[in-house]
Amino acid sequence: MKDIQQIIIHVLQNDVSEEEMAFFSEWFHSSFENKDLFFQLKDIYGHRKGGLMPDSEETKVSWNRLMNKLENNPQHIFQSTTTRNKHVKLNRWQAVAAIFTGLLIIGASLFYGRMKQNSVWVEVRATSSDQVQLVQLPDGSTVQLNVSSFLKYPKRFTGKKRQVYLDGEAIFDVKNDGRSFEVQSDKQQIVVLGTQFNVMDYSVDAFAATTLIKGKIELKTFDASHTVKNRMVLTPKQQVLLDKNTGYVTLRDVNPDDILSWTTGTYSFEDVPLEQITGRLEKMYDVTVVIPDEKSRKEKYTGKFSSSQTIEEIIQIINFKGQFEYRFRNDTIVLQRK
Repeated sequence: MKDIQQIIIHVLQNDVSEEEMAFFSEWFHSSFENKDLFFQLKDIYGHRKGGLMPDSEETKVSWNRLMNKLENNPQHIFQSTTTRNKHVKLNRWQAVAAIFTGLLIIGASLFYGRMKQNSVWVEVRATSSDQVQLVQLPDGSTVQLNVSSFLKYPKRFTGKKRQVYLDGEAIFDVKNDGRSFEVQSDKQQIVVLGTQFNVMDYSVDAFAATTLIKGKIELKTFDASHTVKNRMVLTPKQQVLLDKNTGYVTLRDVNPDDILSWTTGTYSFEDVPLEQITGRLEKMYDVTVVIPDEKSRKEKYTGKFSSSQTIEEIIQIINFKGQFEYRFRNDTIVLQRK
């Protein structure tokens, strides 16, 4: 088995085997710190040009210094949460943590280079077990933050723009104070004056969805080099779906009630690929769903489920035709096409 660093790279590149995913899932679910580190790395990786190593000479030196420090300070035992790997060298896990830390420093400079620096930033992180969180921004605008989501905003909005960062899903109800309001997510930027809209853009997902409820917004999407690839203006009840791997966008009309149903614990979907549905389940139930068959991942479903249902009940509903053999292994669910 390859080490966790290599497996994480494969996960980020969407090129991971079932065996690697099972190993990654064990590491990912073993602690909140591991989950937090992975999401932070994924966020930074999304702003890269395809590689993990830093570009500049200065950051390469920092990378090498971290690795040398790790080599000179080996530690001993990491106790796994399962019996499959009872003893793993801790220095391997420390290596991941140190690399994440180094990349966070690099990523912070990239992020704040695009957004004006304020003296104090507020961070709100909703876990998979949290209820919907209501956040009031300094200008009186409100944000409803869904599970497994991260919001960052300045304690005070200064200058001509109000800028926030989102990794996850949220409903924004923006007050018009004469300044533009910008939401930066993984590969999108949304600019508004005063409006209500829903953004679902988890950095770990290969897709993003932005839905306008009322008002008007301008949406820009970016490629891996952060060059604007698409620019469009949305009117109420329109939704833009972004494939982050190809950069392809789809504009469609939707029912806002279905889009906002998550605020009441219901997830409604119409003609949505199975991989998007299971992606939502992963965040709600803190599990990993593996679907080896690509055709099955792209197959579209229509329906709804409630957060009061168990993950086992929902998997049985998805499998209503008996098209899958499914098995639960720790926090990983494998759906194998028959």
